[in-house]
Amino acid sequence: MKYVYPAIFDVDNDEEMSVGVTFPDIFGAATCGKDLEEAMFMAKDLLKLMLTDCPAQCEKPSSYEKTKSNFPDRQIIMVEVEI
Repeated sequence: MKYVYPAIFDVDNDEEMSVGVTFPDIFGAATCGKDLEEAMFMAKDLLKLMLTDCPAQCEKPSSYEKTKSNFPDRQIIMVEVEI
């Protein structure tokens, strides 16, 4: 089954770039990566883990539009996984 959740990607452009990822519809779901590619890989891995091991913490996914309206100044990327 395919799942698509909105995630907030926060790029930290300090000396060492890092990208933090949070899922507003999943309680406690946060991860990071050294760049956008790694952050996306980590986000997909976390999403699969949360959906399979902690489904009670996963609300129904919000639409991109709703998430963007709640977080207008943040980068929203829809993360898709298949379980």
